Amino acid sequence: MEKKLNVVVPVDFTPVSFRALEFLTFLMETTPINTHLVHVVEMNAADWGGTIASSDTIDKAAFRALEQKAMEQFTELKQHVDFKFTGEVLFGGLTTTLASYTAQHNIDFVVMGTAGADGWLEKVSGSEAQHVVRFTDVPVITVHQQASITPIHNLLWIAEFQAEKQPEQSIATIKLFQRLFEARIHLLQIIERKDEKRSQEIKQNMQEFARRLGLQNYELHLHHNYKVPEGVRNFNQETEMDLVLIGTHARKGIHHLFYGSIAETLVNHCIRPLMTYHLN
Repeated sequence: MEKKLNVVVPVDFTPVSFRALEFLTFLMETTPINTHLVHVVEMNAADWGGTIASSDTIDKAAFRALEQKAMEQFTELKQHVDFKFTGEVLFGGLTTTLASYTAQHNIDFVVMGTAGADGWLEKVSGSEAQHVVRFTDVPVITVHQQASITPIHNLLWIAEFQAEKQPEQSIATIKLFQRLFEARIHLLQIIERKDEKRSQEIKQNMQEFARRLGLQNYELHLHHNYKVPEGVRNFNQETEMDLVLIGTHARKGIHHLFYGSIAETLVNHCIRPLMTYHLN
């Protein structure tokens, strides 16, 4: 029998947040899961004393009302789903609260819906999902509100194809998904036209990557585009991928503003469910 996976799904009881549950149902059909649904009531961490009663600078009645409403929504949700879950109401910042919760409860990965972000908002503040990806150490599966959710037969893996940079926990999760769904892994590298002469060398690197990680049932793909996110999107439109996999360096602060993150751009725009994991 499979070991039960511990999965967190942050919910705000909107249709977007419930998209994560649509994805999770496919996983529930293949393996046992402890599902933790978490609703975070946002507040300044400096005002939180550990409980509502011990937090002297907040409107206690207002926060008790928010907590009560969320618990009632969890009770109602249980009447509409065919799986068991633990529902918890937490207080604080969404990103830091989820990161702390995953560490305390030995969570294997997070699944969350996202509405994404565009333009200047994406570059400066990003979406909530981007922040969770950046600060949470376990893999995060994001499901865009417009993403297609299908049974997992094909995993699309975008990487630098250097085995030593891939964390063991994330590799184990990817291999678990492949085994549970009997899926095929597709290794994809986006290249520019000027790199065509190196195509054979690039494929040899990809082949070595697969060999060193002991991958089975996989294909190699090169796709031409001058930007990785657009290349991934185009490849997804031309093929039938069900889950996209990509590592992120989780840059923060000024480094993120200058350099950005391919993975976080995909969080906001990927047309398939996306699993991101930290490379460092």
